[in-house]
Amino acid sequence: MKWLAYLLIATGLCIMVYPKAKSAYYSYQEQQLLKDWESSDEDSVIQQSYQQLDDVFSDNSEPKRTHEPQKLKNGIIGKLEINKIDLTIPIMEGASQANLKVAAGHLKGTSPVGEAGNSAIAAHRSYTYGKQFNRLPEVEVGDTIHVVTKNKKLTYRIIDEMIVLPDDLSVLRKDSSESILTLITCHPMKNPTHRYIVKAVLDKEEVL
Repeated sequence: MKWLAYLLIATGLCIMVYPKAKSAYYSYQEQQLLKDWESSDEDSVIQQSYQQLDDVFSDNSEPKRTHEPQKLKNGIIGKLEINKIDLTIPIMEGASQANLKVAAGHLKGTSPVGEAGNSAIAAHRSYTYGKQFNRLPEVEVGDTIHVVTKNKKLTYRIIDEMIVLPDDLSVLRKDSSESILTLITCHPMKNPTHRYIVKAVLDKEEVL
């Protein structure tokens, strides 16, 4: 019966190792996206099919084991940095479930990042501390957010934080007189019923 004991031990080890291996895999995907974007001269954006954030956030569970997402090299439009919470995450066009597993997603229909209006970016709150928008509630009014594209660095200053219901579209309201950045994630992290919102206004634009 030793073989059965060995089998049970091996099974237990696999169960223990799997979550860490899976987290490392998605972290690698995230870093690879940034590496590919920063080293590429192409400025192509492949549009991803848009999904309602309700659908995306309602599936804010650990990725299922049935399949792994395809490696996404295209569609990245920049990166978002928040030094206060040690965050650097790629931004992809479209807030699809596939995109949000390895990046933040720019909501189609909102203003382009850096232009007048309201640009919305959504991301999950990962179960791994410090990943994606996990630590977003730690930022405060006055903190800065950086968005880096191929040709510019945008510095935003946080002006508001709020918790809203999923159907509250007022957070996406446009204002043609300012360039607003709206960060969106689920709240609470488990079994989310609301949205956690951080709003920031463009303070500085640098050409790279």
